[in-house]
Amino acid sequence: MKKTLIRLIKNKYTLSTVVFILWLTFFNEIDLIYIFQSRREVAALRNEVQRMKDDNARATQALIDLTTNAASLEKFARENYYMKRENEVVYVFKERPAQVQ
Repeated sequence: MKKTLIRLIKNKYTLSTVVFILWLTFFNEIDLIYIFQSRREVAALRNEVQRMKDDNARATQALIDLTTNAASLEKFARENYYMKRENEVVYVFKERPAQVQ
């Protein structure tokens, strides 16, 4: 067992393979750690792109709804810009920030 291990270590092909794997894993400019981190970052960016596409689709649908439906336009104006009809009073209630103790 010990002889085969020593013979395996002395084998130039085995030694060069081990050195090559170590080089790729730790010492190269683009090592395996960098590749795994880059793949994780690419996956996160793809998720963000998909989320932005979904947000864009929702915003487009809301724009279409606002331009074609007068009732939704009125609701949007009342909720976001506090607009009112004649002879109507609008009360705006804001929540107080939490007290720090």
